[in-house]
Amino acid sequence: MSTNWQEFSEELMHMMREDQAVREALAATGELFQGYSPVMEKVHLKHAEHLKELIDLHGFPTIDKVGNDAAIAAMRLILHSISWPEFMRAMEVIATDLLPSNQIPKQYVAMLIDRIRFYEGRKQVYGTNSDWDDNGILRVTDVEDPDNLNSRRAEVGLSPLESLVLSPLEEFHPADPKKRHEEFVAWTHKVGWRTV
Repeated sequence: MSTNWQEFSEELMHMMREDQAVREALAATGELFQGYSPVMEKVHLKHAEHLKELIDLHGFPTIDKVGNDAAIAAMRLILHSISWPEFMRAMEVIATDLLPSNQIPKQYVAMLIDRIRFYEGRKQVYGTNSDWDDNGILRVTDVEDPDNLNSRRAEVGLSPLESLVLSPLEEFHPADPKKRHEEFVAWTHKVGWRTV
């Protein structure tokens, strides 16, 4: 059966708009910043399941098929499926394979690679994830081969790490950074990111 890529594109954009609307509503009440909201998780999983069905039926939504904006939306939906490790890992394999084709948003592939490593408790490749340390300071978490980090970032269209400004609003600051980290690690075990 032939694929209507325009419909696929519109579906991706619709899911991303819904994701953003729920996020904004939760941000307005402050719930978004109190751990992983069950409401947000439900939306993320619903979208990930639907996206998986679409990809299983039609293949991965590359830029040449759905356009740049929808390809980015697809990658963002994948990045948000954090409580479904198997799906994110499967999408990482596909996205990494597609990287040389220039038909997938490179920065988002880098973010996906890093996000998986971050949740697994491993060092990042591109330095795209930040977290609060035990002292309550937001910093980029550990990266492998830091001397060559900026050249790796440049390869995927990311600016040098030094140009990043991490300036979170004070209201996002965790009251107890150490407790928050312990809860985060417990969550990674619960959903299957870590086994040890």
